[in-house]
Amino acid sequence: MLKIRTLIVDDMPLSRERTRRYLAHEADIEVIGECGDGQAALAAIERTEPDLVLLDVQMPELNGLAMLSKLPPQRRPAVVFITAFEEFAVAAFEIRALDYLLKPFDQERLSRALDSVRAYLATRQLPAAASATEKPAAADTSPEHPGRIAIKSGGKTVFVQADAIDWVESAGNYLCLHAGGETHIVRKTMGEFETQLDPEKFVRIHRSTLVRIEAIREMQPLFNGERIVILRDGTELALSRSYRDKALAALGAQ
Repeated sequence: MLKIRTLIVDDMPLSRERTRRYLAHEADIEVIGECGDGQAALAAIERTEPDLVLLDVQMPELNGLAMLSKLPPQRRPAVVFITAFEEFAVAAFEIRALDYLLKPFDQERLSRALDSVRAYLATRQLPAAASATEKPAAADTSPEHPGRIAIKSGGKTVFVQADAIDWVESAGNYLCLHAGGETHIVRKTMGEFETQLDPEKFVRIHRSTLVRIEAIREMQPLFNGERIVILRDGTELALSRSYRDKALAALGAQ
C-alpha cells in the first residue's frame, strides 16, 4: 500500500496531537512531521516533499496562506486547511485547497477530506504510470477542478458542491449559480468561473449561460437554427448557434 506522506502544520500542540490521533486510524497515512509555524513548515516542505499538508491558517510569523504563496504551484503538495477561522475559506479554495476543516472537526469529517486527497493524488499519479508504456506527452497545465465552490455571502462562507450546480448565468459583474432550487451570487466573470468546473460535466450553451450536462432533460429546435435546452426542473435556456457545435458534441447529440 502506497503511503500518503503527511505533514501537520498547526501552532497549537493539542490540536496537532488530536489530528495525529485521528490520522492513526487511516491505514494509508504516514505522518512524517509536525510544525508549529509557517517558516518551519516552509523549510520542512522543501526538505521532505510531503504528499499532503494539513495546514492551519493563523500562525506566528508566517500564516498558512502566505507560506503556500512562497511555493511554486508545481511544487505544492496537496493541502487541506484545518483552522478555527471560516473567513479564509474563499482564499484557501482560490489556491486550490482540497478541503477546509473548521475546528473542532471530528474523525468522520477528516476522513471525508482524506477521501478527496486520495482521489486527487490518484489523478496526479496517472500521467507517471502511463509514461512507462506511452510516449511522453505535453504537460497537462489545465487547472484542478474542486469538488465544491466557496461562496462568500453576508459575512459567511457557503460551500456549494459543484455537482449540485444546475446552471450558471451572468448578470452584469456577477454570476448567479442555480443549485438545488437555490441561487447563489458570485462576483466573477463567466470565463473565470468556467475554469473551476470540470469540462466533462459542464458545457457553455450561450455567452452568458453554463449548464451541468446531467441537469439537461431534452433539447427542442427553433426555426432560426437555435435550440431550447430544457433542464430536469423545467427551466428553459437558449442554446445559441455560436456555441451549438461544441455543446452538441459534449452532449453526444447532433
